[in-house]
Parts: sequence; structure tokens; C-alpha cells
Amino acid sequence: MNKNILFLDYLVIVIYLIGIFFLAFKSSRKKNSDNFVQEQYLAGKSLTVPESLTSIIATEVSALTFLGIPAYAYGKDFSFVQIYMGAIIGRALIAKIMLPAVYDKGITIYSVMAKFGVPSGQKVIALFYALNKFLAVGVRLFSGSILVAEFFNVNIYLAVGIICIITFFYTLVGGLKAVVRTDMIQMGIFILGGIIAHFLIPQVAGLSWGELMSTASASGKTAFINFSNLWPFFIGILGGILFDMSTHGVDQDFAQRLTGNKTLKGAQFSIFVSSFISIAVGFLFLGIGALLWSYYQVQSPPELPADKIFAYFITEYFPTGIKGLMVAGVLAATMSTLDSSINALSACFYNDIFHHRNKSPEIINKMYRIDTLLITVIFMLVAYIASKSDGLLLLGLKITSWTAGSLLSIFFGVLIFKMIRLTALNVFIAYFTGVIGVYLNTFILKWNWNFNVYFGFGLALMALYLHKKLRPQNA
Repeated sequence: MNKNILFLDYLVIVIYLIGIFFLAFKSSRKKNSDNFVQEQYLAGKSLTVPESLTSIIATEVSALTFLGIPAYAYGKDFSFVQIYMGAIIGRALIAKIMLPAVYDKGITIYSVMAKFGVPSGQKVIALFYALNKFLAVGVRLFSGSILVAEFFNVNIYLAVGIICIITFFYTLVGGLKAVVRTDMIQMGIFILGGIIAHFLIPQVAGLSWGELMSTASASGKTAFINFSNLWPFFIGILGGILFDMSTHGVDQDFAQRLTGNKTLKGAQFSIFVSSFISIAVGFLFLGIGALLWSYYQVQSPPELPADKIFAYFITEYFPTGIKGLMVAGVLAATMSTLDSSINALSACFYNDIFHHRNKSPEIINKMYRIDTLLITVIFMLVAYIASKSDGLLLLGLKITSWTAGSLLSIFFGVLIFKMIRLTALNVFIAYFTGVIGVYLNTFILKWNWNFNVYFGFGLALMALYLHKKLRPQNA
């Protein structure tokens, strides 16, 4: 591929990276501030609605969206958007019920829950969260490395390393404010890349956008509702509700973009409106998959997994300069997810797991660098393991679905229903029974994976309730 890469492509990528570092430095926290920790992990409660809103989208729209969602439509149809539709209800419940329970009450969600429990419970739930986050984001990191590897003609391991090193250094600039503001730019870049793809694929095909989409539509590639069988549509909607509540409601990564907002109302507005933008972005990238499918009905498709089709098309057919922009778009999508996760996990390391609290800003800053390095290395290792798997989009979501219900059950049990205390034993009960619920759905009943969170949440909450009844003094 190198012979097709021209100076302008490199220039676009370099300008993007310089811009990200510049913005990070301009937005970085003040190291001698009296509110050092607040600025580091909650942006000093200064996030505006546009900052919270765009950062949510940038964090959730990883390279799985840029490459995985087109691959989903290429191989199937538009039914994936059902999950985003269910998210409208899920995020309305987050805004109405869940946010008021945690806003302005602690550095992390788990520290808020710990006010109704013991330190061991806080540490254990943060450890379980961290484990799930490493697995889920590690898959997304690998997905984002596919196009980088194709573009620079390097192996996937080197591509993962490049992305991690770049993200590690600009994340070290520090602070949620810097992460959020760079996310705003990154969101604009990968959405622009998606829009440009809708113009360039028809040009390469020598057909109009309408002709390609009509071909895809005639074959059912653009369908997201089957009116002769509405059950799959309802499954997707239902799956999106609880799945989104577990990812955006009790995941520190997303929660800190809301708890760092200036006001509770601003946070509530941000999370609710983000659901509609997510649907639009979903359709944008599903459309790319449909266009590619139509193109390869008249051209011989490459012998590649669906996950790599869009990356291949970009490197082979997109013009110089635009090709560099698309690579920058994938980098933006990947780095915006990675930097957000690093900051969120660092907050958990500081506040919940290693308890760096009550130390000087200098020591905290030193520990932040160590934590960030450790977190980045773990993400790299998970990405290397994920390189052996296909079907990355569903893999990334299914990893989250295995434990998301358990985490959500603890949140509701402690903060909403107030029926249990946050103890290590309750956390183990919730995760053990939650995974059993998912196993039951996946391997015994063999229902749709969208029900994983429901089975995990329902069985875990039931187990916590029974434990309270049997041993009320310890519940």
C-alpha cells in the first residue's frame, strides 16, 4: 500500500495529531490548583452541555463504529440501530432516576455507593469494573488499529503500539477537561470522515448514491424493521434500554462526563439528547456498509473479513489527502475512547482501588503517571489478544453484556432501592449470579444476546434481595 500513500496524507495526520496535543495543553489542569483532584477527574465541575454531549458521543463511537458498524451492515442489515433506539428510553431513565443519585456526591460512582457500605466493597466493585473495561476497550483498540496497519503497511501489533503511545502521552497532559475538549474535535473528524465516505464510494463505483442504496434496499440491506416479524425489533429495543443504562449510567467512563457538568440539568439534557445523535451516527455508518455491499455486487470483493472491508476500500480507492483524513478519523475514534477510559480507570485507581487520597498534588500527579502507564499497557495486551477474533463489533458489546447487569444491580440495590449495603460479599454475589444469568441465556436458553443484561441484572438483584432477607445484619 505504501506506494499509494503520498505526502498530503501524512500531512493531514500530522496536523490532526499536533492539533490534539495543542488543544490538550491549552485545556490541561493547573497542577497547583487547590482543587487538583476535582480538575483531574471532574474537570472542576466546569463542563458545559456541548462538552458533555459531544464527549459522550466521541467516547461511545469508537473505531467499532467507524469500521465495525459498516461491517455489520455489509454482512447483515441496519438492525443494529435498534439498540440505539432503545437507548432513548434507557438514557431518559438515566437522566430521571440515576443521575440525581450520584451527581455532586463523589469523585466516582463507586465512592458514592461506598457511603452506604464499607471500603472493601468499594475496592472490589471498582476492580470488577476495571476488569470489564480493560476487556471491552481493548477490543475497540484493536478495531481502531486495523486501518492504521493497512495505511502504514505495518503489522497490527505495531499499529496498536503506535495508537497507545500517542494516546498515553497526550493523556498525560492531564485532566478530564483536556480529554473532553480533544474529544469534541475527534468527534467532528470521524463524523466528517463518515460523511465523506458517502460521497466517495459512489464516485469509485461510477454510480449515484441513490442507485447504490436502492440496490442495497431491494435486497433488504437497509431494513431495520421486519413488519412480518416484529419480535426481533422489540428484542433490539429492549436490549438497548437496559444495556445503555448499564454502560452510560454506571460506567465511570461515561458518568464522569455527566457528574463533571456544571449543573444537574445540564447533565440530564446531555445524556438524553445524546441518544438521538447516536441514532444519526449509527445510520451514517450503517449506510457506508450498504454502499460497500452494493459496490461489491458488481466488483469482485477482496478475500477479507467484513471487519476489514472498509479499511481496505479506504487504502485502495480513496484519494490522497482524503485517505489521510479517514485514517485521522479512525485515530480520533480510537483515541477518544482510549483516553476517556484511561482517565476513568485512573480515577478508580486513585479513589477506589489504591486510595491515593489525602496525598499532596505532587504525589498524586506521580501516581497518575504510573497508573496511566499501567492502564495503557494492559489495554495493549488485551488488544493483542483480540487480534485473534473476528466479528469485533458484537464481540466488544458482548463482553460488556456479560457483567453489565451485575454492576447495574448493585447500583440499584444500593442507591435506588436502598435494600443492600456495598460490601465485598454483595459485589461477589451480584457478579457470580449475574454471570450465571448470562450463561443461562447464552448456552441453555440460547436467546438473543441482547437479553444478557436482563438475565444478569434480574438474577443478581434477586440474589442480593434473598441475601438481605437471610442475613439482614450483613446486607
